[in-house]
Amino acid sequence: MRRESDLHSPREDDELKAELEGTLRSGGPTRADESRDPEGPADDDPDVPPLGGGA
Repeated sequence: MRRESDLHSPREDDELKAELEGTLRSGGPTRADESRDPEGPADDDPDVPPLGGGA
């Protein structure tokens, strides 16, 4: 069986996956207070390809 991460133990991998589950299912932030959401990029920020670009 392939491990999710070499940085964390299997238990920590499971905890991190559980924390991210709502965000991954919804496709966006899940915070009730939108002021806690991360800011989007500024107009003059360089374009950065998404992680796991699949090229």
